[in-house]
Amino acid sequence: MPRLSRYSPAEKAAIVAAARSMIRKGESCKNIALQLGVNQPSLRGWLREATLNMLYPPLPPCMPRNRSAQ
Repeated sequence: MPRLSRYSPAEKAAIVAAARSMIRKGESCKNIALQLGVNQPSLRGWLREATLNMLYPPLPPCMPRNRSAQ
């Protein structure tokens, strides 16, 4: 069973938005993580995931085709 996240999706989105604005200003990822009180690997993962979701939006869930109906 996966471990529960320490941050809610809304908190993660706010942290990622703040981190992106700090990156635009030229701050390093290490300093951003320290200022926001987040682990650096977590912040990097969230930024990567957000970027991938912007470039390649997740597909909506779909049900497999019922082969017996044919």
